[in-house]
Amino acid sequence: MTTVPALQLAPFYCPIAPARHPLADLFDQTTNEWLRRFGLYEDESQRERLEHVGAGRLAALTSPFGTREATQISSDIGMWLFAFDDAHCDEGRLGHDPGELSRVLIRLLRILEAPEPPLSPDSPYHSFEAAFLDLRLRLGRVATPVQLGRWTDAMRMYFFSQVWEAANRVERVTPDLDTYALLRIHNGAMKVSVMMLDIAEGYELPPAELERPDVRALTEATCLLAGWDNDILSYRKEHVRDGDNQNLLDVLAHAAGKPVQGMVSEGMFLRDQIMVLFTALSAQVRRNASPELQRYVTSLGHWVRANLEWGTTCERYLNPEDPAYLPTTWAPAPMSGSDAPVGLPAISWWWEQLES
Repeated sequence: MTTVPALQLAPFYCPIAPARHPLADLFDQTTNEWLRRFGLYEDESQRERLEHVGAGRLAALTSPFGTREATQISSDIGMWLFAFDDAHCDEGRLGHDPGELSRVLIRLLRILEAPEPPLSPDSPYHSFEAAFLDLRLRLGRVATPVQLGRWTDAMRMYFFSQVWEAANRVERVTPDLDTYALLRIHNGAMKVSVMMLDIAEGYELPPAELERPDVRALTEATCLLAGWDNDILSYRKEHVRDGDNQNLLDVLAHAAGKPVQGMVSEGMFLRDQIMVLFTALSAQVRRNASPELQRYVTSLGHWVRANLEWGTTCERYLNPEDPAYLPTTWAPAPMSGSDAPVGLPAISWWWEQLES
């Protein structure tokens, strides 16, 4: 049995104030009922683990001012992603079989594109397909066609990145940091979640504003920041259950030829660099933003804070079976020098969006 190192994590820097939807407990309860209705688990142990993940609480922190129906859908989408990830990606057989995984994912994508045809009852993944169809139909009732298309595109990139990650596992590839930054923008389904933000609050961010280079940079920075924060917080959970070296700390350790314990500070410095950029770019975008874009930037901040609030307290990362010890306080300032750009080709253009 592989020994997983106990990591000493310093408090995270996050200058964004927390907020929470008053229906958080209801979202959790309803999502757990939805999980049981579709049977998105293999045994009772997995069901109990998923029911303690707090998908409803995460949705409540992410969209504190969302409508009840759309925020509930966000919560259920989160649960589907957690369940699918555990059953078939990170810890499941498909996560080590990119060919079969791609065949499963194309069927799921077809549900998004055309939810009208009936599902095959003989599919071994019928429960996940049926739950996915339910999400797609409900989303179609609250989202505009533009929003639904953006969400589908984000899901397509998430699925594509899962095949990429599965190929890395099979070939025992630990990517370099630049490659991993590109992968991590998509493989945590963060963009899938971000594309729910205006849907949850009942408005549509105009495409011309979402596609501005500075707004695209801010959106991607949100995704990578949350992904790297999750990498650090979930390290013990991932490696106790199925370590695959697709993690920021593993990537840094592999490149440096050092133990993971010695790379935590570097990982925290990298995430602080993204956090500092996020803060500066958010303020800049707000100076020339429509009311809808103002709300979107605020929601991105909610996601960053929500991810940390949830991640430092959820059983998924605390991993009660073999506990991780996560920080319970917040750093008052970023690490010294973290106002410098991250020198990676995949993301260096983000800093170029900052005005002099």
